Amino acid sequence: MINPYLKEDREYPLITIKRQAEQLKAEGHDVIDLTIGDPQDRTFDGAVQTIQHFMAENSVSQYPLATGSARYLEAVSNWAKRNYQIKLEPIKHIFSSNGSKEAIFLFALTFDWSDRTGEIWFSSIGYPVYEASARTVNAPIRKLPIDRMSGFFPDLDVITDSEWERCRLFWINSPHNPTSMTVDRAYFQELLSLAEKHGFIVCSDECYNELYDDQRPVCSLDFHQSDRWVAFRSLSKRSHMTGFRLGVVLSQNEEIMKYFRLCRSPIGVGTPTYNQEAGISAWNDEKHVAHNRQQYRQKRKLIRSALVNRGFEIHGGRDGFYFWLSHPNWPTAEQLCNLFLSQGICVTPGTVFGEDGEGYIRLVYCISLELCQKLCLRIEKID
Repeated sequence: MINPYLKEDREYPLITIKRQAEQLKAEGHDVIDLTIGDPQDRTFDGAVQTIQHFMAENSVSQYPLATGSARYLEAVSNWAKRNYQIKLEPIKHIFSSNGSKEAIFLFALTFDWSDRTGEIWFSSIGYPVYEASARTVNAPIRKLPIDRMSGFFPDLDVITDSEWERCRLFWINSPHNPTSMTVDRAYFQELLSLAEKHGFIVCSDECYNELYDDQRPVCSLDFHQSDRWVAFRSLSKRSHMTGFRLGVVLSQNEEIMKYFRLCRSPIGVGTPTYNQEAGISAWNDEKHVAHNRQQYRQKRKLIRSALVNRGFEIHGGRDGFYFWLSHPNWPTAEQLCNLFLSQGICVTPGTVFGEDGEGYIRLVYCISLELCQKLCLRIEKID
């Protein structure tokens, strides 16, 4: 018998949008595709050079460890200590993943959902994988409503103690995809205090945390005394290494990490050794990340000005590489998408990220500076 969730007539929503953009290109249209957060700028040179050297020096290929090589985990540990002043031990507190998406999807497998008493919570607008994971394992879910009035994060104060008792996993993503909004330290502290009180785990998706405008957003690694968080990190965005599939899971909760590792191992082998070697060079280098941040600042400023001049409202938009947009004259996501498409710009309707995304679109700007300039010229023609 097939898993009923898989039998639903749908596919991963971002793939559908991407296919539409590719079809337009195939038909000869000059399309600027701003649908997928896949950086188009140069991959970190050190990673490429490391792989080239490794392949030249190693003529035998063998299975990598499922949870990462000692050198890779040590590099992540050193990165965490250097940037967040937190001491995390390899093996106990860290293991590798094939990008953060894989680990995010698999995490729910660590828990028993058969008694139907615990729930997986996530925002009503967000990364589709949280829901896909929960529904694949048939876990009870709760979508927490968010909107511009709540700052696009759940209002923790309106949830009762009896409701909190049902929460087992709480997904938070800051900077948030798709809105790029962030939470402050007080919000994160309150969430961790609630997790301690009610016994749930804060699952913190932090893959955009190092791409900020002026001040690094708060994250789980800032809370050294807590063991109620599990952090999911990736080199995909910070180092422009989406194709390498290099991620990491971190937590001070040794019990959770022990069983998550046991869950991860039989699913498949680990990240290829040569990719881990490239990852070591990326975790050890901060200069290229600072350079990428500066590039995004420049693009952000350029595109923001063009959008504001055409009357668009930008919500968030100071971190990561997304703009979450609305416009008073075009109240639906479909109208907004068609508006941009009339100028050869393909964007993602907000409804892809949940029903509460109606009236919004997400515009990706992890494109070249030259393409950003071309984009701004087209935005100026929107009427």
